Amino acid sequence: MKGKTLLRVIFPGLFVVFLAGRVAGDTGHFEFNAHYGKWSLNLLKSVIEDSLSDVLENEIKDKFLEDIQNDHPTFRDKNYSQNIDFDSSGNNYGFEIRWYPGGEGGSFSLGFAIEKTSMKISFPHFSASMEVEDTSSPSFLQAAFQAAGSSAFQIKPTSFHLSFRWDILPTSIVHPYITLGVGAATGTALDEATLTYSYSGSLTIPGEDPESYSEPEVTKTIKQLREEQEAKGEEFALPNFFPFVQLNLGLKGMITKNIHILIDAGILDGFLLRGGLSLRF
Repeated sequence: MKGKTLLRVIFPGLFVVFLAGRVAGDTGHFEFNAHYGKWSLNLLKSVIEDSLSDVLENEIKDKFLEDIQNDHPTFRDKNYSQNIDFDSSGNNYGFEIRWYPGGEGGSFSLGFAIEKTSMKISFPHFSASMEVEDTSSPSFLQAAFQAAGSSAFQIKPTSFHLSFRWDILPTSIVHPYITLGVGAATGTALDEATLTYSYSGSLTIPGEDPESYSEPEVTKTIKQLREEQEAKGEEFALPNFFPFVQLNLGLKGMITKNIHILIDAGILDGFLLRGGLSLRF
């Protein structure tokens, strides 16, 4: 089924590019490109820390409470707070075919690309504080739990992109260009994405010695998390595809008439800096 889904995406994209070539006749030319780059979201560090904090909280808090309730079944959470540090890293590589309907001196081109992107969003350090209370105690005895750990979310989608490019002064040996495009990966990429975390903590109950808790490392796929939430009767909605928006500025340099080198920077669901080599035919 997965292979059929990929073919249904690849063939229409290639058909659009080659159809454009047929309509333009013999005046244009094709260009094949291979590229590699580095991906990051660190320029949006503060925004992401705020937006993903709730996602991380739901999973981590449930894990803390589950471990505590294994030893103290009548305990429930009362208050919870956390602090997180954000980091991100990743890479991208892909192959692209472009059609220049205006030929060697043409500015506009239409492209279809297959991209493999690895995106890791990590919280190398987080600290959490939770107040719990004993529901079996007449006075609802309260205890404090303190923990620290790390967490990471990683997704590695294979995506398919249709893009439009405009070369500025295309006949120059070195010239700039701008690319605008959209793309998507299938929902399988989301199902196979992983959430990893580890922690160590201490529960302090008044009048008793502190109790230690730890989890060396837990890794779950998003599919597993969704199944667990749905088993509890909670919604865990995921789209059927993983969308991409592409906008980048670059420089193209001519090595020979048929071989060009490219370097560009811009947006691909994050910030991407990459270089590539193009072959014209």
